[in-house]
Amino acid sequence: MQKLQNRSGSGLVTLPKDFLERDGLLNSDGEPDEAHLTVDRLDERTYVVRVCDGDVPELSECEAIQRLAAERIIDEDMFGRQD
Repeated sequence: MQKLQNRSGSGLVTLPKDFLERDGLLNSDGEPDEAHLTVDRLDERTYVVRVCDGDVPELSECEAIQRLAAERIIDEDMFGRQD
C-alpha cells in the first residue's frame, strides 16, 4: 500500500518500481524515466493514472476500463441485480 504525501499542498503518491519496470518506464540505470502522466478521478477515492504518449484518449476508450465495464454488465441481470 502506498502512502499519500503532501507536496506543496498537492497529494503525492509513488508508483511501485516493479510496475514501472513492467511498463518499460525505467532507464538503463533502473531509475524512472521521464514520462508524462495524467490522473483522472473516477469516483470518490478512486483514481486512474495513465502514461501519455501524445494524445490522451477518453477513459471510455481505455481497454482496462472497457474490460471492467463488460465484467460489470455480465455480472448483472437485466434488472441491474448482481448474481
